[in-house]
Amino acid sequence: MRIALRYAGIYAIFMSLGLGVLYWASSHYVDEQIRTGLQQRLYELVRIDKEKGRASLMTTLDAQQAGNTKQQGHFLLLNPEHKKIVGDLQAWPQDLTINDQVVNVWIADKTISKQETADGYWPMITATLADGSRLLLAQSLAQAEELQEVILYTIIIILLSSVGLALTMGWFISRALLARIDKINSTAKAISSGDYSQRVPYSKRNDEFDELATQLNNMLKRIEQLLTGMRQVTDNIAHDLRQPLSRLRNRLEITLLEQRDTLEYQQVLGETIEDADELIHTFNALLEIAQTEAGSFRGEWQTVDMTALLLGLGELYQELADSQGKQLTVDVQQGLKVTGNRHLLAQAISNLLDNAIKYTSDKGQITLLAQHSLQGLILQISDNGPGIPAEKHSLVMERFYRLDTARSTRGNGLGLSLVKAVMQLHTMTISLQDNQPGLSVTLLLKKNSAR
Repeated sequence: MRIALRYAGIYAIFMSLGLGVLYWASSHYVDEQIRTGLQQRLYELVRIDKEKGRASLMTTLDAQQAGNTKQQGHFLLLNPEHKKIVGDLQAWPQDLTINDQVVNVWIADKTISKQETADGYWPMITATLADGSRLLLAQSLAQAEELQEVILYTIIIILLSSVGLALTMGWFISRALLARIDKINSTAKAISSGDYSQRVPYSKRNDEFDELATQLNNMLKRIEQLLTGMRQVTDNIAHDLRQPLSRLRNRLEITLLEQRDTLEYQQVLGETIEDADELIHTFNALLEIAQTEAGSFRGEWQTVDMTALLLGLGELYQELADSQGKQLTVDVQQGLKVTGNRHLLAQAISNLLDNAIKYTSDKGQITLLAQHSLQGLILQISDNGPGIPAEKHSLVMERFYRLDTARSTRGNGLGLSLVKAVMQLHTMTISLQDNQPGLSVTLLLKKNSAR
């Protein structure tokens, strides 16, 4: 209700100002009409006296006096000796000068006119005729005041009706707004209580509140995903890091139970350092994934020459593939450029190339292809290794997930998770396909990001 009162008050202020201007304009218009009418009547009477003579003037004034009404005004004609000749005004006002201009004269004498009392200001205009006679025209403001009073009452009624209507509409509008806000508030309370699945309800109006609800729900969805991911990471860390930590501790404990020579101690310490390095690598990968998903690297974006980047990575991994008896073919189109984080893009592509080489058998074939298409920039890494079953394609993108066939190979199950995070940061899509045999990973950077 306070909102309705506040806006009704503001509306009343502006409405009062507008109606006040209207009242002033109408009063000014009536005053100008009276002044103009007096001037025109005076000029016409002076013209009649000059062109047609005094007899015609007297006839005109007698006719006016015989049919005088409030609309026609009042007059007084004096001879050169200042004696009254004709007119419904009883006397010439004191201190009234003759200047052919309309002036407002205060009349305190109630007998100035036979038809009405005269308290107040009267617009008057005077002129001296050819023989020295003086003519006075006056207009009573009684009718104008009645008109202004009607206008004032009308304005008051309009103002009160408008304020009442504004209060009524404001009450309904504020009630509707508060109902929508209460729904958002209820959702916020539920989320504050720990129910992150709650969403702000939509209406069928498709208005600004629905747009706000859409943005809030997108934000809540993202928060829920991050919290779910954090819980999953916590569970995965507890599960997947327990084994290497236990192995490291057991190795050290067994070493302490028996007397060993220097060479054996060095071997145990070397294995321990390898396990520690693996743990550090895992934590670094988790940190990089978290920073990527949070968008922490957006401030480091620049124009990246993808052609040079891919050719450089291709040359590097060709040496690795050759050393393992495998073949890496690089086919990169010239002039490929994108806007993004060069380090993250290089890390993601390196992970894919490393996986392709790692899981491809001896004399295997790996292909790195990059080119422009109608959709944007397409980057494809294919191999003829064992591949990944179609039902596992989405699972291998999750943190710490590893296929049974890959558990004998060193790794932490975070490589594809980082690739997925980097792709999402760059608004790229990643898809896995069966290469028959092997796996084909396709990255698509849409045209609004590729250049």
